[in-house]
Amino acid sequence: MKTTLFALVFLFAACQANPPATDLEKRTDAYLAQYTPYKMHFDASGFSDTDKTILKKLMQAADHIDTLFWLQTSKRGMVLRDSLQNVKNDPLAAKLLTLVKHSAGPFELLANHETIIGSEVFYPGGEVYPHGMTAAEFDAYIAILQKSEQAEFMSPYTVIREDGQCCYQAISYYDEYKQHVDPIVQLLNECADLTDNASFAKFLRLKAKALTTDNYYDADVAWIDVEDNKFDIVFGPFETYSDGIKGVKAKYEAYIEIVDQEESKNLDIYTKYLQQLEENLPIPDEYKSVVSGLAAKFVVVQDIRRAGEGAAGYQSVATNLPNDPAVHKQKGTKKTFWKNMFEARFNAIIKPVSMKLIDESQLQFLSDAGFFQFVLMHEICHAVGPRTVKVGPKTGMATNAAIGPNYNALEECKADVAGLYSLAWLMDNGVVDESKEKSFYVSFLGSLFRSVRFGLHEAHAKAAAISLSYLLENGALTYDNATGRWSVEFDKMRAGLKSLAAELLILEGDGDNAAVEAFFAKWARVTPELEASLAAVSDLAIDVLPEYSITWE
Repeated sequence: MKTTLFALVFLFAACQANPPATDLEKRTDAYLAQYTPYKMHFDASGFSDTDKTILKKLMQAADHIDTLFWLQTSKRGMVLRDSLQNVKNDPLAAKLLTLVKHSAGPFELLANHETIIGSEVFYPGGEVYPHGMTAAEFDAYIAILQKSEQAEFMSPYTVIREDGQCCYQAISYYDEYKQHVDPIVQLLNECADLTDNASFAKFLRLKAKALTTDNYYDADVAWIDVEDNKFDIVFGPFETYSDGIKGVKAKYEAYIEIVDQEESKNLDIYTKYLQQLEENLPIPDEYKSVVSGLAAKFVVVQDIRRAGEGAAGYQSVATNLPNDPAVHKQKGTKKTFWKNMFEARFNAIIKPVSMKLIDESQLQFLSDAGFFQFVLMHEICHAVGPRTVKVGPKTGMATNAAIGPNYNALEECKADVAGLYSLAWLMDNGVVDESKEKSFYVSFLGSLFRSVRFGLHEAHAKAAAISLSYLLENGALTYDNATGRWSVEFDKMRAGLKSLAAELLILEGDGDNAAVEAFFAKWARVTPELEASLAAVSDLAIDVLPEYSITWE
């Protein structure tokens, strides 16, 4: 009993602004109601002893990845997490621990970073910038630096620190986090020694080396080239979503996955159409890229562990990586689809929300297959369109660096819309069954309602709000005030998607953040129709809370 009281007093006394315990419990319950637990079990008992050893070592490496992500995100959150883990037999502490772990800190990610406990105010730079540094201050400082120094400050793999005098310095991830990176390096090399798959072994060794050099090109290329392996991993610093200062700093994440070889091979047909999809984009030629000859690897997997950014907040069903424009240009990308998370997302979230918000006559077209096809095209179309600025004074600059944090929502919306626009081309050319078109659009609509509920501070939610407001105003969607339900106007959907895709792609090709902000001000908003819809489903969970477990013997 002393341990419980001591730990809670420690937490609540961390700041005088904490509410009484009863109020805290109510808020905690309200936050938890946003999630629905979903069991993710995997039976590994049929694997060989060697394969089990590899998986267990990858799990250990993922533990270190998780620590790296917390160090990048919230050191205060680590203190809260560890204190709560020491509290025994207290229901409130257990609930708070669930929230703090899922948010990777004391700020609830589905509530616009509201403070869960304590009074610390959310800082969008996390722990990779000096606390309080703004984008304007960052820009002003690097403006006086040499170009080589500017590149170090803008690198995805450096943290920005005060130098103890008057200035700042960019420190490589490895130098900053060596204590936790070195054990990962050892574990990955041990796995490489154990595996009988040469391509996987090559990738593991190159990834281990890359973690010490912060140069990931060779490892990323080797990852795309892995063939016929039972396992795959997404491992290292990739996504920049949570860099709210410049939108360039990559966070560590880990997914450990079991590959479905047959389903993966079924998707290979899409690889040969990348250049045709690029040429079909509704933009002038100067905005287009050459993507023929690039690899577009499709991997369908079941993930058995998520760590770091992969486990925090928004639970992805698919990803298109790496993000390095140099790898995109010279090699391509790998598109990973987590089929167990697809199942969880559709059954636990999208379907219940859609049953309340989509016109009853169109619910017949809602399907998990339609949702999968939409996500598939979303990931494919991360690879088309401008990856560098094509027109204007920033020509040649990476689009994410040119635009900043707003790029994430813009790119998510572009992938959504260009994906469906490109899907029409595939249907017209006999690659995809055109009789399923209504299912694709209705399932897309259902997924928008799911994403927008994260709040417009989150990239996927902002992207969904843009699509909903733009397509509504342009007649591709309609809203019935009497029933509170939405419908797809099937005869207008293609035109609406084409128009929106063109605007999004040109914004990326121009790399003008002021233009992006003006576009967001017009379209990334909660319309009266959307406000009513959000209220109608406020009693439903917003996302799944995966509960992973493994049977080893």
